[in-house]
Order: sequence, then C-alpha cells, then structure tokens
Amino acid sequence: MQTKAVIFDLDDTLISSGIDYKKAKSSVISFLVESGVTDGLLSESMSNLEIINRAIEDLHGKNFTEAMIRRIIDRVYAMFNEAELRALERARPMDGSMETLAALKDLGLRIGVVTNSCSAYARRVLKTFSLDKYIDVLFARDEVPRHKPDPEHLLRALEALGVHSSEAVFVGDHLIDALCARDSGVKFILLRNKKWYLRDAEKNAFAVINHLSELPALLQRI
Repeated sequence: MQTKAVIFDLDDTLISSGIDYKKAKSSVISFLVESGVTDGLLSESMSNLEIINRAIEDLHGKNFTEAMIRRIIDRVYAMFNEAELRALERARPMDGSMETLAALKDLGLRIGVVTNSCSAYARRVLKTFSLDKYIDVLFARDEVPRHKPDPEHLLRALEALGVHSSEAVFVGDHLIDALCARDSGVKFILLRNKKWYLRDAEKNAFAVINHLSELPALLQRI
C-alpha cells in the first residue's frame, strides 16, 4: 500500500451536518442585493464560492471600492459561519465514520480534514463526536487564503501531513472536492451521497464508494 495519508471533506463525508444550505444562501443573496448586487444575478443553486465571486465581480463593475467590497464579503462569511454554528445541534457523525477512522489509524495512515466550513464549527463538531482524536491536521476555509476548489487548500494539508500528492487520497462527496483533488494531483475517492448524484464528480473519481466502511479495504488494494 503506497498510500500514507487520507484527507477527508467534512460535511456529508464525515459529518451529517444538518446545515440548511438553501436558507443560508437565500439570506446571503438577499443581503447582497440590498448591498448593491444586481437582483437576479445570484441563485441558490450556485456554490457559496460562486455566489461570492459573482457578487465581487458585479460590485467591481459598479465602482465599489475595495474597502466597501471587503466589508460586504466579510459580512457574507459571517452569515455562513452563523448558519454552520446554528446547525451544530443537528449534526451527527456519518454512519461508520469513527470505525473507519480507527481502522485507517490501525493501518498506520495519517488523517487530515479539508473543509469549506468555518474553523469554529469544524473543530467543535469533530470534538463533539470524539472524531478529533483521529485527525492529524485540519484546514477550514478561514484558515487558508483560498479554499476549495482551489488546490491550495488541499496542498496545505499535504504539506502539514508531510506527504507527496502521490501518497495521499482525498475522500469527498461533491464536485468541488473532485476538482480540488484533480488540480492538486491527488487521487479522489467519491463517497456517493443520497442528497445528490454528481456525474461530473464521478467522472473525476479514482474510485467510488457507497459507505465509509469500504475505504480501508480499498486503500489496501491500491
């Protein structure tokens, strides 16, 4: 087995978060429109990052200063943080998460987490369910200059774990995870999610699993 480290996405991979993404995006979009972003430009079907990037581009086109845009975007991130922290009481570990992490540790693997959730939420939810004891490194969205799908997010974790991209795998449930892995040179393992079927994510996957418990045996075969 040449794999030395496994890096996980957090929400809907290790944790069933209970975050109401639709409600959070709706509130953010309303705030951005009130702040000057063109009405109808943004949609709840967009990722959080796409909403933010399109809003910034639109505000630049309306001659908002960098300081004004920064204040608006800081408030957007604060709104997402609040939505994540409110969801803590609804969060639950994904089925098999603790057993899988323990099995990976028994194989001598290092474990990381790379998440687009905020650090306060990520660290609290992992500690709540005693998963933190298995995690060697964690990088949340507010701990890196550029987060997923930007490869820098995953590359930071690789560096902290002390492994080369060829020695790691990234496990996630979303196209954002697949693109981040691809651009980092890391094998991507897709955990199928009942919330959505992502054909493009599967196309970019080295392997596909239906349950976390499949992961240890898979890693021993590659």
